[in-house]
Amino acid sequence: MSCILICGILLSILQSILFWEKEPGISVTIFVIAFLLGFLYLMNKNKKIENKKALILTIPIILLSMTYFIYHNSILRIMNTFVICFLVIIMCIYTTKLKLKLQDFLIGIINVLAGTFESISDVIDDLKKRIKKKENIDENDKATEAKKIIRSIIYAIPVVVIVFILLASADSIFANIFESIIRGVTDIFVAENFIMFLLRIGIMIIFFFVISSFFVNIIMKDTMFNDESTEKVIELKIENMTINTILTILNIFYLIFSVIQFTSLFSKINMNDFDYATYARQGFFQLMIISFINISMIMIAKLNRQNINKYTIVMSILTLVFTVIILLSAFFRMRLYEEAYGYTYLRLFVYYILATELLLILPIGLWIFEKKIDILKSTIGIVIIMYVILNFSNIESTIAKQNVDRYFENQEENEIDLTYLLNHTGTDAIGEIKRLLNAKNQNVVKRVEEYLLEEKEQLQETKKSWQEINLSYIKAKEELINVD
Repeated sequence: MSCILICGILLSILQSILFWEKEPGISVTIFVIAFLLGFLYLMNKNKKIENKKALILTIPIILLSMTYFIYHNSILRIMNTFVICFLVIIMCIYTTKLKLKLQDFLIGIINVLAGTFESISDVIDDLKKRIKKKENIDENDKATEAKKIIRSIIYAIPVVVIVFILLASADSIFANIFESIIRGVTDIFVAENFIMFLLRIGIMIIFFFVISSFFVNIIMKDTMFNDESTEKVIELKIENMTINTILTILNIFYLIFSVIQFTSLFSKINMNDFDYATYARQGFFQLMIISFINISMIMIAKLNRQNINKYTIVMSILTLVFTVIILLSAFFRMRLYEEAYGYTYLRLFVYYILATELLLILPIGLWIFEKKIDILKSTIGIVIIMYVILNFSNIESTIAKQNVDRYFENQEENEIDLTYLLNHTGTDAIGEIKRLLNAKNQNVVKRVEEYLLEEKEQLQETKKSWQEINLSYIKAKEELINVD
């Protein structure tokens, strides 16, 4: 317990140094690595690592934390905060168990979240016991100890003051450093600064309890992470006829739908009669829902172990094939929409979601044929890999590049949505937006010049601390050096 409390104190102090009134940058990577080292040390010390293969999840966790240092994408920064936390939870679950079923995985998530808050009382109780032990020290010993401390301070003060004055007079840099420290300490007692100081201490205390409780829940408490519960298998008691009927009817509808896609959409017959916005965008979301329904039905059919037969397997495979066609249709619709109106966050996210679903088809197909494959691990692995790729694709730069390229292909006919481009992208896209200075349309050039000058001013005025170091900002400054 002592190691857990020390780790909690150190991490709470570190987060305050790295994040207090600071924008996330390299600080996120430093903190995540420190947290992982503390986590692995405590797990190893208490012999809780049952599955070393699960530690591979430290790779995507660290990679995602590095995006705060490399890029400056506001949307992904918010998303990554939750994704990193969720990956840590998954790592906790898989690290403590050699084998894991779906229900164990879901229970594990609940245990991590609910158990962390429940464990706060354990941390408080442990702290109370430690304080009581100190209070039981003999009063005479305490008085003697206090006298020694006071005497030492009285003797030390004049020596320290003399040495400090001599050093300060000998070196102006040394004097300036300590002057700023002294000024910072005195500033704390100003009313406004004192409130912020108390708030900062309060956040550190809250963080200490949360992080310590998290470790206590994983390592000390009697939960699924520590007891050897018997594994259960999910068995759904659904009539085989019901499943086969649903799959058969769905496949008939999907067959009709597929024929329509091949005869109209994929062959682009009479596509000029359609409204791209309505046809492509609405169609995509509807097809996405259908694809999720299909995958769910296949899993239900597969998990219905008592009644599964060859017909069910055939119907499941057909549903899977039609799901691929539906996903391709959704992809094709979004491609048409993007060709007409250009790239946006939503449209690029669409491509990644579709690609992820298509990749998931393979392990699901093998799973249907009773191949030895852990469908849960395969799904989690594919989703994580695709999400990391999304983060490192520099999405804002990609949006800007594709839109600028599309505009330059035919400047007379193509339009560029400058309002979206300038308002929804940041420093990651500066290099690509700068290319628009070569546009023939002087209105476009003028708006881009104004935007770049504003960005240059803002970057020059903004002073970043070492915790906020960000390569995207540095690169953007270099790109804007020659902009006047």
